[in-house]
Amino acid sequence: MKDVVGSPGTWGGLALRVSQFVCALGSLAAMGSSYGFSNYSAFCYLAFQMTLQLIWSFILICIDVHSLKTNWDLHSTGNLWKYVIGDWLLAMGTMAAASSSTGVAILLETDVNFCRVYPYLSCSRYKVSVILASMAWSFMAASAGSTFWLLVSLSE
Repeated sequence: MKDVVGSPGTWGGLALRVSQFVCALGSLAAMGSSYGFSNYSAFCYLAFQMTLQLIWSFILICIDVHSLKTNWDLHSTGNLWKYVIGDWLLAMGTMAAASSSTGVAILLETDVNFCRVYPYLSCSRYKVSVILASMAWSFMAASAGSTFWLLVSLSE
């Protein structure tokens, strides 16, 4: 079994998945508790993408915990392809959602000063949600990269 940090079925992989889950949950909670987020499609897309990431990360956390408890080797190419494809698709969607939401948050805060004119908007929660979504993306990118590295090294 090759040992790549952050690969499925390792403690590093479990730590990355838990970090993704926590950041996605925090982002979704911040966005869901903010007033008026549903008026902006980028924020709705961010909430949708964080929900998908929560589901994906939770499933993989359960698989990693089971793998660690039973010494089940997840490093077969069939398993790794599923991880790589799922991670890369969700990583691209998460990056798109975080980037578009960042643009809307900057627009509301600095460009048009909506946060000063309409104090009932939860601009600080928008920012927290965007920051946590970006952190979730960075953990997912690290996980996807390590899984892809492992897949390539096993294909040699």
